[in-house]
Amino acid sequence: MSSKLFVASFLVSSALALPAAQAKSDYISSCGPDWMAINDVKTNHGSVQRIGYNTAVDSFCDKANGVSVGASAYTSMATRIWLDYGSNPETTGLNGWVYFEIHNKQSSAHIVEAASCKSYLKKLSADTNGNSCYGPSNKDTKGGTYQVGADAISYHALANKFPPSADSVDKIVTQSTAISVLDSGGKGNTLKPFPTYAFTDVVPFACHSHNDYTRDRALYSALSAGCISVEADIWLHSNKLVVGHTDPGSNGQTFVDLYVTPLKSLVDAQKAIFPAHPSQGISLLIDFKNTGGDVDKAWDQLVRDLEPLRSAGYLSRWDSGSFKQGLITIIASGNAIKDASTPAPSPIASALSESTNPQRAIFVDAVINKDMTNFSASNAYFASAKWSDAVPNGLPISGNARVKLDEAHAKGFKVRYWEGPGREGWQALVDEGVDRVNVDELEFVAGVEW
Repeated sequence: MSSKLFVASFLVSSALALPAAQAKSDYISSCGPDWMAINDVKTNHGSVQRIGYNTAVDSFCDKANGVSVGASAYTSMATRIWLDYGSNPETTGLNGWVYFEIHNKQSSAHIVEAASCKSYLKKLSADTNGNSCYGPSNKDTKGGTYQVGADAISYHALANKFPPSADSVDKIVTQSTAISVLDSGGKGNTLKPFPTYAFTDVVPFACHSHNDYTRDRALYSALSAGCISVEADIWLHSNKLVVGHTDPGSNGQTFVDLYVTPLKSLVDAQKAIFPAHPSQGISLLIDFKNTGGDVDKAWDQLVRDLEPLRSAGYLSRWDSGSFKQGLITIIASGNAIKDASTPAPSPIASALSESTNPQRAIFVDAVINKDMTNFSASNAYFASAKWSDAVPNGLPISGNARVKLDEAHAKGFKVRYWEGPGREGWQALVDEGVDRVNVDELEFVAGVEW
């Protein structure tokens, strides 16, 4: 066999041995894991504008236009996106992030051209035959990777619930590695450092993040959804409060780490919880799980743990005969109020005393379906109960349940029920005048007209 024939035969056999994807040029090589709305969409009965994939693409490509991506380098940016979970984006979804990356695998520089950049990335959202990254039912996309050439340059668009560091949010970054997602520790943990820049465009809603510490990330997930109330169950271990529905032991996540430190850093940085709505604060419901004498000890530890927020002036308080609204309102609940129907319940006594409640900055959770005589705006902020106990006849709220709801409102309390109607009933609860709707599925907050 001649040498030329041998070489030709080798090249043909090698090409046949290559995976199909490597033999292609200018093609979608993979899809991402999470669905994003393609076009801008209005949620919450048309009241809130959300950013779609194609708008995000335009923003990235316009900012990257003319950038020189060196050999083996990345040009990246992360920006806001509406994650719709593969459902109707008008009623389902959460604020998230789309990570754009241009990875130049050539030995020479690649100059980004805005029109080409948009063309490549929008192929991932195009309604074309064979595009598995496109969702025809909800007009959404998983994003993914578009290869330019056989394998010369990769244009990536991948969604994530969590942000990167602040220096790559809506800013072009060119470096030897791709930007990374800010993360720490997995479900039930929180993000460290807390991304105080991640809520500047969030619209607040009257949802209560029930058992907030079970979210993908404590506090962060609730704030991303716009919830203005969160709940943490606490257990006293020595000189610290740990968080969990059941006792996690002394090595559990601490109340300070999950809530106090992030909230202080957020308000320190932004002077607000929701910067686009700076007067809107957040309620932090503390469900005491200890019993007996440990309840008073847990109260005292809570007072100590709250000192950074209290000394900074961030907490709501009772002062000179009136309620002074702060950006963070603390409410003690659970076993802290189990004796609230007695003539002089200890949590009310603790709440009323400057010695046990400095600045009168801890309020309690009135029991809405019981005698609320001992509760007033000077010691309570919420009025709560189990739904089936407080509203035995269900929706609409009527009879004695309506009387008690009106009584709570007359006292200035925010009404909340737990174990209430599922997401199908959230709108009815809002319409009935319930002030904080318990939610477990944050992605469905988008379907309610708050």
